[in-house]
Amino acid sequence: MSNGALSRQVVRIATCVAIILVLTVAAGGAGTFRFGVNADNWKGEMRRPGFAKILKQLGVEFVVWHLSPEEETSERMMEIVNFCRTNNIAYLFNTELVNYVPNVPYFTNNDGTYRWDLRQETLEKLKDDPLFLGQVYDEAMLMQSLNGVTVGNRRIPPYFVDTASLLPDQAFAAVVDKISELSARYARYGKRAVFEMVFPDYAHAAARGGATLAPKLLKETANDLMFAVYAGAARQYGQKELWACVDLWFLDKFPEKGKAGPGYHTPEQLYAALCYAYAQGFDWAYVEHLKGLADLDSGELTDYGRKVVEFQATRTTLARSSWQDFVPQLVVKRFPDGYWGQKYSTFIPDHPYGVSQTTPTLTEADGRWLTLLSTETKGKLPQDANNWNAVLCPYFQKTPYFLLAGLPSMLVVDQTFARISDFPQARFVDLTRSTQE
Repeated sequence: MSNGALSRQVVRIATCVAIILVLTVAAGGAGTFRFGVNADNWKGEMRRPGFAKILKQLGVEFVVWHLSPEEETSERMMEIVNFCRTNNIAYLFNTELVNYVPNVPYFTNNDGTYRWDLRQETLEKLKDDPLFLGQVYDEAMLMQSLNGVTVGNRRIPPYFVDTASLLPDQAFAAVVDKISELSARYARYGKRAVFEMVFPDYAHAAARGGATLAPKLLKETANDLMFAVYAGAARQYGQKELWACVDLWFLDKFPEKGKAGPGYHTPEQLYAALCYAYAQGFDWAYVEHLKGLADLDSGELTDYGRKVVEFQATRTTLARSSWQDFVPQLVVKRFPDGYWGQKYSTFIPDHPYGVSQTTPTLTEADGRWLTLLSTETKGKLPQDANNWNAVLCPYFQKTPYFLLAGLPSMLVVDQTFARISDFPQARFVDLTRSTQE
């Protein structure tokens, strides 16, 4: 091995060791780890020479396909299905397109909501296919929080339910009820409703409703904060799986065909995030998007794709914890109202679950939540926001993205949690109690 190769190997090992050191030793072992990617076939990508080879090089076991209505209602969907069957790749369909394309009758529901659920005919057609895993609802809670808000020239309709006139706790319950209905629909077919989620919040409503959680790592939030929130929700509500979307997008920057620049997530950060997902015990993890991992025109992997290959070779040497039974040092109880610093956002308001306004009680509790995070990270997170979506926050404007905020091993539970005795060794902070209590 050359000195250069040896040096790179040392760096890779050091990166993963650094991540493993932040873990708390688990009481039990984690389950099988499955790796996937996010992709689409809108331009016939899978027919390009070398497409299947790229997936094999990356070690892909499942694909989250971004779907279009034109595909779902034609043989184009079966082209995707048959490709997956031929290559023994599991698959899900992601319906994010509904978030960005307004006034489409296909997405308009009789109750006034604007949401794309896979058609009944699709579920019937694929119900006996063990490779078909279900649907991914992408950033659904963001869209619900925008209920009634005008973004650009578009007034955003309710995603799950019109909560504008409700109080936050009533909206929480209404959204949970709708998610429960959707989760049950897929469960009847033995399939999952996976919620891919961007903010370090709202996880508990989705978990209470029976959805499988898939928090975004990388993206705009430190990984350990996302893990504390989503592992806490998954454990509180007895989830069997915890997924992760390792997202190469950072605000408006994405390394198409591996082309990147200042402010982009780097290949090294992707590698470290994958190591983190594996070491923390995530069951399923997929990278968004395949178009950053490979040049689909040439069939060649990018620097990001090569880091995935390195991860696949390294992961067998890593220790693996279990998100289901590690012993936290800190447990935080709060009402998950979705606040992360929206006063610094250019278009996302502080409207918990799509209500027209929050309450003074929640605003006060949110201040204590952000202060707690700042204290626990020794100031690495500021006291007024907790992620880079707060684009007008002076701290995040001047601070490059970091993978870990330095939180202790931690779980976040919601306002319904009462089993404090489950964590006798943990410090317990109850933010649902007012400062006067």
